[in-house]
Amino acid sequence: MIDKRNLNLIQVLRGVASLLVVLFHTTSLIKESIHLNFIGGFFLFGGAGVDIFFVLSGFIIAYSSQQLHYKNNSFTSFLKRRFVRVFPVYWVIITLLLALQIMLPTFYNNQYNLNASNLLSTFLLLPQHTMLNGVSWTLSYEIFFYILFSLSFLIPNKKVLTVISVLYLAIIILLPLMGFINHSSWYYFVFFPMNIEFFMGIAIAVFMKKISLNLGKILVLLGTILFLCAGVLYNNDIALVAGFFNRVIFFGVPSFFIIAGVVRLEQQKQIKTNRILNSLGTASYSLYLIHLPIIAAFLKLTGKYFNQSAILLHVFALFIIIFICVLSIIFFNVIEKPLIKKLNSIIR
Repeated sequence: MIDKRNLNLIQVLRGVASLLVVLFHTTSLIKESIHLNFIGGFFLFGGAGVDIFFVLSGFIIAYSSQQLHYKNNSFTSFLKRRFVRVFPVYWVIITLLLALQIMLPTFYNNQYNLNASNLLSTFLLLPQHTMLNGVSWTLSYEIFFYILFSLSFLIPNKKVLTVISVLYLAIIILLPLMGFINHSSWYYFVFFPMNIEFFMGIAIAVFMKKISLNLGKILVLLGTILFLCAGVLYNNDIALVAGFFNRVIFFGVPSFFIIAGVVRLEQQKQIKTNRILNSLGTASYSLYLIHLPIIAAFLKLTGKYFNQSAILLHVFALFIIIFICVLSIIFFNVIEKPLIKKLNSIIR
């Protein structure tokens, strides 16, 4: 494993991934509600920010948990820390969204069914839960990955753990290639193709010391070029394979190259980054959770005033994005950070 240190560029990549998702939803919602293209529709591939997040999650979890394997109660300690990181902030935001839907039922196109089963699945992020926030499906896979990773604390034999991991990845790869894809089945969630990206991140944490510095630079450049080329192909509905497995090839692999190269460069030297970008990366989870309902609300309230002017539309959209970025940093510092700090202190 690599030496523990602050990785500033990783924080920046978290911010970039969040912004890509924000740009994707801005582009999609403007197209849907106003029938205009934001920045020529270039960021329709921006959902690939999720692929960056998944690879980053695998790396960060393995990187930050390497010392836990040598401590008692590491299994429960890990799960408590990860659940505290995800659920409380999500519950705050989802409760606000639920209250808004109850108070303003006609404002939303889709009405949330207030029954016990729905509420339980939504608040616990169970597979295929009814989404109040359109990004929460990714959190279900995050939670599943945390549970998978926690099992490594119960399997001390590295060879056994490696064999199990390889078999699991082989099944994920073979199922779509063999045509066994049923999106409504339980095994599709367990063997979801994008789960591969979490394991890509783990591989980065484990093997980075074996990559030379020059190769790290090449990986960053190669990954960036491949990521942008994949974005162009994706925007033009060109795919190599069907379904989400195509995203793993198009965006997961380039994300792996970029993150591997970035980590290798910061192994060599602590890299200074822009304070704003660093703050945005730190607040990326807040940004990820709050942006979609805010964009949707802004467009529903004021979008009709901009459908005749592309220039005004772009100015307005950029204003929304800047507003959301500032609000997410405030939300992180005022709510998310103190809440997590308090809960972690209780756990300790």
